[in-house]
Amino acid sequence: MKHVFSIPLWRRYVIDSALAIGGTMLVNCISIAYFFSPGNPLVLYIYQYPYETVIFFYLIVTLALASTRGLYAAILASLLGITSFNFFFEPPIFAFSPITHRNIFPLFMFFVSSIAISFLTSTQRKRALEATMRERELSILYAQAQELAAFRERHRLARELHDSVSQALYGISLGAHTIQEVLESRSEQPEQAMASLAYVITLAEAGLAEMRALIFELRPESLETEGLVAALTKQIAVLQTRYKLTVDANLGAEPELPLERKEALYRIAHEALHNTVKHARANMIILQLSEQGNEVSLEIGDNGKGFNPDGIFPGHLGLTSMRERAIKAGGTITIESDPGKGTRIGVRVPR
Repeated sequence: MKHVFSIPLWRRYVIDSALAIGGTMLVNCISIAYFFSPGNPLVLYIYQYPYETVIFFYLIVTLALASTRGLYAAILASLLGITSFNFFFEPPIFAFSPITHRNIFPLFMFFVSSIAISFLTSTQRKRALEATMRERELSILYAQAQELAAFRERHRLARELHDSVSQALYGISLGAHTIQEVLESRSEQPEQAMASLAYVITLAEAGLAEMRALIFELRPESLETEGLVAALTKQIAVLQTRYKLTVDANLGAEPELPLERKEALYRIAHEALHNTVKHARANMIILQLSEQGNEVSLEIGDNGKGFNPDGIFPGHLGLTSMRERAIKAGGTITIESDPGKGTRIGVRVPR
């Protein structure tokens, strides 16, 4: 736990008093040294020197203390300034004169200015402190959000690695052992060995496709360097090798789109294909990417079991995520599906 140490109150009053006395003495010393210097007769100084100048310097000290130290230092500087002016510069000099309109008005102005400046400074400091605290809270919340996003992403990658690559590696290991046993037995069953070898090759290709797709997702710059068509092609390879799905793809040329819109289309396609594999029980997928005028269109369809797009699916945020991505990219999304009739998802984004 962190402990915040503050200056004791008595020490703050001592410092404020020292600053007020020091500021007043500085004005006194400079003024006296100048006006009592040789060649500057005292009489000429007393009757011709505009007293407002000295009052102005006292006021500067008072306002400086009010804006930096607070009300106590400013009021003390005001009292010391008026007292010093009355003693050193108000005829008769070096004696305390009665309070008149000539020095009561500066004293009043000093108090009013001190209170106003101190109040404004205190309010500004309070707002600055609140802004700093809010900024700190936002920084903490942002860091927590980043940590949560990274935590979810790690879990997602771990789940996908377990569901795809780790199972593929286990199958490769099992198939290799089968081939080894067949060869060691020297049995005249080459068909079994060839079948196991084909099984191993298939799993290796599926695992390679999965790894390429996952590595692509982990490298945000890949979408910019390789393009949207390459990203979707990698996803198609996973569907064909891993899940044995028939994919009717028509991707065409790389569309001319800003990177953020390409990423939105890719994420929507990835989510839609993931839902198809996990929930639709389909054996065929249609994937089309085309340019129509000033828009780029992406369509994903399947022949799965379908669902009710207006239904509520607690814990499943895939549809909501796709809609949010489409809207953020400035586009539109349509989801058409009926139980037993498959699903069709259409996304349009402007260039």
